[in-house]
Amino acid sequence: MSSQTRTIVRLRLAVAFLGEREQAGWWPSNFLSRNARAFMEPVFGNGSNLAQYYGATEAARRVHDERIGVGRVFHLFRMPETVEQLVFDLLADKSVSDEVADCIASESTAGAVLVQLAPGIGRAETGPVRVGGIEMLSNPDTMATIAAHYQAAFRAHTQCFPYFSERR
Repeated sequence: MSSQTRTIVRLRLAVAFLGEREQAGWWPSNFLSRNARAFMEPVFGNGSNLAQYYGATEAARRVHDERIGVGRVFHLFRMPETVEQLVFDLLADKSVSDEVADCIASESTAGAVLVQLAPGIGRAETGPVRVGGIEMLSNPDTMATIAAHYQAAFRAHTQCFPYFSERR
């Protein structure tokens, strides 16, 4: 699951960055901006990358939860507990947090992450979009499907919130 977990983290960062106020404006945060980094480094020191990650993904999670709902649904920013634990463990490795920081160097690098994960652009859909059941998380192609939805939405200047649910 390490490769899949790393993909989730990279995709989260790219989408969280592209959705921030300075880019697409899907959520009102700017945790991943250069100014935020300058502000956070004196407070969090070497942990500033993680603080930015958690701040940005929390802002994205809240908007996704508002649009999709909570309960028996999951999305990129609210995965089952076992997946969230794997993400937490992966981010504890300093070399990984430095590596994934490259995903958000600019709008073009974040967009390149989406292109790399989903080379074919999907159709832009608006609002919550069910991509399948929760069992799809074990499928390696699932993150490509999610990336394609976000990629199409960002290019079309619309908001799309792909999610999974327990129902089949």
